[in-house]
Amino acid sequence: MLSEAITPQCTGIDRVIGENSTWGLGFGLDEDGYGMGGLGGSYGGMSTIGGYAAGFLTGTAGSHDRGVMLENTLRDCLGVPPLPGTDAP
Repeated sequence: MLSEAITPQCTGIDRVIGENSTWGLGFGLDEDGYGMGGLGGSYGGMSTIGGYAAGFLTGTAGSHDRGVMLENTLRDCLGVPPLPGTDAP
């Protein structure tokens, strides 16, 4: 079931977020893995390159910057390069 869920279903400019995106069945997909962000900066996902899952929940509205920084710090501890398209922690 997971293999089917993370198989790309559509790719192109997302009309909501205005960026190039690839979507599986309910997950955003990229070269590192899959996951889904939420309102206020929350995020849950899986890094197939790093071999870990990460979740970040926030009680305040904000961007995804804090979650990205936290995940890049984890990746640094694991010896995995930073998320594609981001700066190191």
